[in-house]
Amino acid sequence: MIYQTLKNDILTQKITIGSKLPSENQLAQDYKVSRITSKRALTELENDGLVTRKAGIGTIVKKNNIEKITKSEIIFVIPFANNNEFGDYTSGLLQILDDTSDFQLTTINNNIFRNLPLSRIKAAKGIIYYVESLSLELPIITNLYLNDIPIVLLDKSFEDLPIPSVTSDNFTGGYLATNELIKNGHHNITFLTNEVNLNEASVRSRYFGYLSALKKQQITPEILHADLDQDKTIEYLVNNINNKKITGLVAENDVIAIRIMNELRNHNIQIPQQLSIIGFDNIQASKLSYPALSTIDQNFVALGENAANLLLNLINNSDKSITKRTTIPVKLIERQSINTLGDK
Repeated sequence: MIYQTLKNDILTQKITIGSKLPSENQLAQDYKVSRITSKRALTELENDGLVTRKAGIGTIVKKNNIEKITKSEIIFVIPFANNNEFGDYTSGLLQILDDTSDFQLTTINNNIFRNLPLSRIKAAKGIIYYVESLSLELPIITNLYLNDIPIVLLDKSFEDLPIPSVTSDNFTGGYLATNELIKNGHHNITFLTNEVNLNEASVRSRYFGYLSALKKQQITPEILHADLDQDKTIEYLVNNINNKKITGLVAENDVIAIRIMNELRNHNIQIPQQLSIIGFDNIQASKLSYPALSTIDQNFVALGENAANLLLNLINNSDKSITKRTTIPVKLIERQSINTLGDK
């Protein structure tokens, strides 16, 4: 990650030629890694020909031209480029790409990528694109498709656009989450989502899984479009929890689940005694929340591996119309945020 971040900053000229990079010790401190790790990152940059390293002087940027680098580039577009807490896809990608000496990975966040010139993008062999927002990123993805640039979508897919994609089994995840609450005696279960996010295919699939589990038990569903910055959302939940009209909550993701737990705690709502909550993603913070959050685990490494394999097949295949869509299984992670009704 250190290597990819610094390389991207050099290639996009955020760090200019002649600039001095942070020392091994400073990088180790900033990224909370060993000095061996930070040294390796700087050595990789030197091997790429982007920097020169001299004892007593440090690491100096000498080139910022991607064409001067020997390996072919694959660009990984992801909004949380420097934060593996939200899914370590990179490990999966590198496990595949490291098996070949032909490619190297450049990580770029979505905002930067949307502003790159087409000539810069065409210099890469292919794109793995984590879709932050289908509606926001449709124009750029359409442009990549029309220019025959090999691309694989990660996390989301466009239903009718013939682009290969790798996603988690979101429908099954929504079903498993809801069924876990039902198994623990809950029938007043709401699905908590940001209203805009319900337009996204992945969240919509989780919601459909939620509906399917309730329908099987002939339970009436309820969806809550949440804006957690508005008091009325919290007031609605607090009132319905106190009146026992809501006893279980399926959140569209762990971030929303953890935030709502914190908000409800400020209103003296006990979790899981008064409200059982289950999230989706199994991010690192879900293990550290109070109480520890039950959730649906996505296999981020497998997602990355499959995306890399799909893209390599696309790059090496003269037929650019490959449209394979891969779905990666999910699993339930049981922790302490779900209570069996009747327990004290």
